[in-house]
Order: sequence, then structure tokens, then C-alpha cells
Amino acid sequence: MKRLFWLAILALTAPLGAAAQTKPATQEVKETVEELDPATGKVVRRTTRTYNVPAGTAASSTAASSNSTSTTTSSTRTEDSATPTRAASDAAVSTFFREKVALSTTTAPQLLRLYNEFIETVRNERSGWKPADWERAAAVLSSLNARYEQVRSSFTLDDKLTIRSQQGEFQTLRTARQLSDQISNKL
Repeated sequence: MKRLFWLAILALTAPLGAAAQTKPATQEVKETVEELDPATGKVVRRTTRTYNVPAGTAASSTAASSNSTSTTTSSTRTEDSATPTRAASDAAVSTFFREKVALSTTTAPQLLRLYNEFIETVRNERSGWKPADWERAAAVLSSLNARYEQVRSSFTLDDKLTIRSQQGEFQTLRTARQLSDQISNKL
């Protein structure tokens, strides 16, 4: 994992070093990030960022997204992993956990157990996952997060921190996989 991190840093900084030496023309890229309300799907906050990339290259499409974020760039690629993930049905959640799950009736302790099982499953099975598997896992996490928002007041601070760290770990693992795939595609 450490080697992958340094390889990703090297891959991301190498073009910057070359750009500093050759000073090619740049193009301006505008990126808009919209945070969506998971319940309604409406935009809660919109942030626009403008930056320059070397001319003739596409903007980076690696965004560490949360399941409530939608990213659009003005480059040739306008859809990426930050596309909002729809919540999975109870059947899809049950399939993921290999047990019957009805999220609408799940209590706080049961939900904490589901988050623990979710991240353990991701850790154990991610090496063989394809992008569609990551999307299914993101949909399951979105469903868990929706139920979490409904029963949030039932959790202790420690449980809330545990859940937030597991949500972050999933996003980190997913982003690392995307970076790894992009780097291997360029080699």
C-alpha cells in the first residue's frame, strides 16, 4: 500500500516536473462539485474550481468522492466516480451481506454491525473487484448512510466516529484502486 502511494505521488508529480522544464501551453479547466441531499437529491452546495492543465491533456478524473457528490468537468470526460450513487435496494444490500437485511427497520446497533461487516467485506474482496463491483459497494454504502442519517441520534460519539472512519476508509480504498488502474493504464 505504501509503495502504491509513492508510485501514485510519483506519477502525479512527474508531469508537473516536465511541465516546469518545457513550459508548454496550458488550458483552463473548470470543475464544479455539487453536494446533494441524499433524501431529496437536490443540490445543497455547489463549488466551482478553476485550474490549468497542460494543453492537449484531459483533466484528472480521480476525485475522492463521497456518495453525495457529483462532479462535472469541462474537459472531454464529464463523468467519473464522483457521480452520485443511488442507494441500493434491500435485495441488493442483502446480496452484498449474504443475509436478509431490511434497512428501514435496522436499529443503531444492527447498523453499526452492518458498517463493520461492510468495511471488512471491502477489505477482503477488493483485490478482485471490477468497477461495477465498486459501484455496487458504493450503492450499499449509500443505503447504509441513508439509514444512518435517520437513526443518527441513537449513536454514541464513539460509534459516530467509527462509522465516519469506515466511510472514509471505503472512499480511500476506492480512490487508491482508481489511481492504481489509471497508472497501470498509462504504463
